[in-house]
Amino acid sequence: MNDRELSPRLTAMRDAIAAQVDATGATAGPRRRPRPTRTTVIAVVAAFVLGSGLTGALTAAALPGINGDTALETELATSARYQVEATNHGTLIGTPVFQTDHGDATIPLGRAPERADRVTLSWTCRDATTLTVTVDGTVVGGPTRCHPGSSTPEWAMQPLSASGRTTVTVTSSDASAVYGVWLSWAKAATIARPSAQQAAETADGVVTQDEYTAAFNRLQACLTQAGIPTGTTPLSWFRDGLWSSRPSGQGPWYLYSTPSDGLDVFDTQCSPREFADVDAIWQQEHPMPVDPPAQPSDG
Repeated sequence: MNDRELSPRLTAMRDAIAAQVDATGATAGPRRRPRPTRTTVIAVVAAFVLGSGLTGALTAAALPGINGDTALETELATSARYQVEATNHGTLIGTPVFQTDHGDATIPLGRAPERADRVTLSWTCRDATTLTVTVDGTVVGGPTRCHPGSSTPEWAMQPLSASGRTTVTVTSSDASAVYGVWLSWAKAATIARPSAQQAAETADGVVTQDEYTAAFNRLQACLTQAGIPTGTTPLSWFRDGLWSSRPSGQGPWYLYSTPSDGLDVFDTQCSPREFADVDAIWQQEHPMPVDPPAQPSDG
């Protein structure tokens, strides 16, 4: 790949997956973009496979009569790229490797290209089996029971070993079961370190409401400075199945959403610098209700 974009078809697939996942996510609350399910990946990839006139299929049931390897590679590539680029804001580097195999397999990748500091991989099965995946001797996935046609592609991004050479090993409980693996070099995003203010607020392992508010105000100021204003966000409480801005019930929490085009700044700069550690402690001290209504109410 050598830092080039994917073909327009694959780029569109990646963007379509991101749009579909965003569309189904909650609009309130400091929540990460969820991992795309196999259903999401298959639906989007299948649409583009058909639209492009390719003779490939994700599964025999999904698109009968179409070459399985082509679409399996596309599915794994799209899933891995989404995780690296959209969710973790990293960069893929170099030429990817795709391999179908059965039984146990060893995949030597050799020496990493310049700038790469990670290896990323995505895998799934074509036949039922239990897979364990290691990178340079470190288990990054499994043992996981893999069910063809229903299992979400697994994904990992692992730091490179000191030697600079990487070997991926896959072990399978069924020597005849076929699976696919997609691998690429990558560079992780640079994550900001906590500010002195946030470090002081978390030093004792306890976060007060004043500290929680101060950290959130710094988060908003950071986002605004980056051109991503969040607007007025009051504290919200939860009581009797409803959200309220009145101080009664469980909480409080700041409920907010971040525009998709600002997630990289939020995830790599503003949140880790000013809010993430404070918020983690606050959420532990004040667990949010499971599946609450999405929108606060002033009632």
